[in-house]
Amino acid sequence: MIDKILVPLDGSQLGEEALKFAVSVAAAVNAQIDLLTVYESNEKEHERMHELYLQKIREEISSTLHNNSDAARVNTQINRGQPADEIVKYAEEKGVSLIIMVSHGHSGIMPWSAGSTATKVVQKSTIPVLLIRAGNIAGVTSVNPFSHILLPLDGSPFGESAIPLVLDLAAAFHSEVELLRVVELVEHVHTVGGIDHFMFSDEQNKRMENEVGGYLHEIARRFLNAGINVKSVIKTGDAAMEIIKVSESGNFDLVAMSSHGKSGITKWVLGSVSHKILQAGKKPLLLVRPLYKNVT
Repeated sequence: MIDKILVPLDGSQLGEEALKFAVSVAAAVNAQIDLLTVYESNEKEHERMHELYLQKIREEISSTLHNNSDAARVNTQINRGQPADEIVKYAEEKGVSLIIMVSHGHSGIMPWSAGSTATKVVQKSTIPVLLIRAGNIAGVTSVNPFSHILLPLDGSPFGESAIPLVLDLAAAFHSEVELLRVVELVEHVHTVGGIDHFMFSDEQNKRMENEVGGYLHEIARRFLNAGINVKSVIKTGDAAMEIIKVSESGNFDLVAMSSHGKSGITKWVLGSVSHKILQAGKKPLLLVRPLYKNVT
């Protein structure tokens, strides 16, 4: 359940693009919003600047939530230190349910880059992180920013880490969820001197597709039982490229997936595949660690 949302801000307009999503989620699930800025300077005058800035943002958000007849609270916090470390520390100590921040941005009143900080937060945080693409929220409505959600899966428990949070969001926003399984037709085997690639036979490919279909059917039942519209799609090819291709062509509002793990899709999420998705993808990206809701 989402009951506390953290929005780290760097004082820039790009960084503030996360606020629209935070307000929408908070209004939908009646969650608290915590606004956090982090500065690295020892100069006291910086703290006063941040206080005025957060006060202004807090008033704007509170007014919006009040107009929506929502009881969500808005709190502010100013910390000094390394931005990514302070964001992760705050989220874990304060029991934050979801971190929402911009994945690419430029410094505002603070001397840190929203883009690089977001990447570090994803790498260090055990809390789910929703990354918003700076400059790519045109057309997003505050009423329903997540009407169509893409959920890539690999068949492992680790790869299913995002399911509970997607269930919560889909129920709150009456979203349609599309389950995606990408089957790579080659096996990557680590050998002395590098990685060898072996093509699967037609019989192996057919068997895998049957297994994948059965797996997606079982996952789909969890959404159907919760009253959520869901459909399943199986693609073959390079996982990262297919995820990006499907997300762009299917008019999705959100891509949600596991961020860490030991097998399948989770093995590469913070490697080459996630790098491609973060860099080439244009959709908001929700990353959830397997530890979320006791996934082991």
